[in-house]
Amino acid sequence: MSTEDRTLLAEKDLMPNERTLSGLLSIEEARYVDEVIELSGLTSSEVLAVRFDLKIRGLIHQLPGKQFLKVLL
Repeated sequence: MSTEDRTLLAEKDLMPNERTLSGLLSIEEARYVDEVIELSGLTSSEVLAVRFDLKIRGLIHQLPGKQFLKVLL
């Protein structure tokens, strides 16, 4: 199974808010948390909670300056 297939499989089981955030992130270009909040239409509390869950699962990675990238599995 390829890396992309594993990533797509992991994303299939995401809840709607998790899917929204995951869809806003890229493996190539980091986004600041403020930008993610603005683009997602979610509250900052919702984004921070979802970000934490995705980070624990290893689906996203935090860079310095509260920037986030999607991780390939």
